[in-house]
Amino acid sequence: MRRTIDGARFATRVLAALAAVAASCAVGIGAEERPAAALLRIEVGDCVLEAPPAEAGRLQALAERARTLLPRVEAELGTRAAAPYRIALIPPGMPDNPVLRDLDARAPPWAAGFMIPALRAGAIRIAEADRYPFSDIGSVLAHEATHMLLFDAAGTGLPRWFGEGVATGVERAWGVRDVLVHTSSVLTGRLPPLAELDAAFDASDDRARAAYAASFDFLLFAVRTYGPDVVRDVVREARARPFAEAWREATGVSLLRSEADWRRGSLLLYRWIPAITGTTALWSGITLLALLAGARRRARSRRIREQWDAEEGIVRTGARADGDAGGGFPPEPPDEVVH
Repeated sequence: MRRTIDGARFATRVLAALAAVAASCAVGIGAEERPAAALLRIEVGDCVLEAPPAEAGRLQALAERARTLLPRVEAELGTRAAAPYRIALIPPGMPDNPVLRDLDARAPPWAAGFMIPALRAGAIRIAEADRYPFSDIGSVLAHEATHMLLFDAAGTGLPRWFGEGVATGVERAWGVRDVLVHTSSVLTGRLPPLAELDAAFDASDDRARAAYAASFDFLLFAVRTYGPDVVRDVVREARARPFAEAWREATGVSLLRSEADWRRGSLLLYRWIPAITGTTALWSGITLLALLAGARRRARSRRIREQWDAEEGIVRTGARADGDAGGGFPPEPPDEVVH
């Protein structure tokens, strides 16, 4: 009888020890070893928007906006995507999801958004969505979708500066921040040739900002000079011939001639007129306008965030969990990441 009791006590102790070991192992598991929550997905036309479950409200709000925004982008460019493509929302901080971590590591930390055309995948960093040249998440979406459409329309035949200029201007007009960035760059330095802008997009934040403004300004000059269909015409011609030839075919003049005319006008407007009229008054006015624009942008962003917070948890309708946590990407980065 005593042996039976001792045996029961021994078994109880063993089970308790095993439970303690299991508990300690569970506590020791790092966040990186826990299975990642599946990404939520919403399809809007050819674009598949993805986000972690914590961003369900923001994902749904962006999808609602995308239903009118993306068709407008397609109409502006006169083309559609050749196949579905994915754009993921990356929350602030280090993402828990390995797919989002992989995407996040593929672009400079200052980039608000980026697209990897070869993978048909891109991302929007929520915390950076109002960084120049963008105003909010919707404008980043339009920008990155434009990169995908241009890639499908003309492959790698379009120079980087052209794609960035088109993507920046496809959803908005030239504004105060553009004036501030472009004026500061031409007043304090040289206006680089278009061919030198491509490298600047992958350089420092300041150089990239100046390159965005310059490429945007050139595309606006082209639209004013050659008509509202010039972008579509250039893209169409670039499908079958080198870009310089496509430009001449679409505009009737050489790219060098167009660039020379643009540089002359841009330098006159943004460097010499301020220099002649006095930079103090100009900078005071520009700074005031920029502050007012920034205040309006922050107020609008605050209203949008409040709306998202109010909708959080009740707007999952239409969002579905992807069982493989969104799918992975090749371990090696592709040749080009556009921002």
